[in-house]
Amino acid sequence: MRQLIRRLSRVGNCSSSPARRRGSGGGGKKVPEGHVPVYVGGAGEVAEERFVVRAELLGAPALAELLGRAAQEYGYDHQGPLRIPCPAAVFRRALASVAGDEEEDDSS
Repeated sequence: MRQLIRRLSRVGNCSSSPARRRGSGGGGKKVPEGHVPVYVGGAGEVAEERFVVRAELLGAPALAELLGRAAQEYGYDHQGPLRIPCPAAVFRRALASVAGDEEEDDSS
């Protein structure tokens, strides 16, 4: 899991690659450093939704469970952007719970 998170955290650095600057791939959408683009949905939904998530949040239990589902569906050698096969609403709830946990930790 740590290797996966490390690999994904490097995705933010890819937004400045020469291919990206020329406009090929990704539609020119830049990802801030330390963040990971995540595509959610696709299974039965009309379209996937794109989220940009801080890499360190991917280790949170709620998101780690969803990453486990993605690994089962696509495998660990999947090339391309991170895709999670779940409804976007489920992913939003997981993000909200992680954000709520962080706010509690910050106030302590």
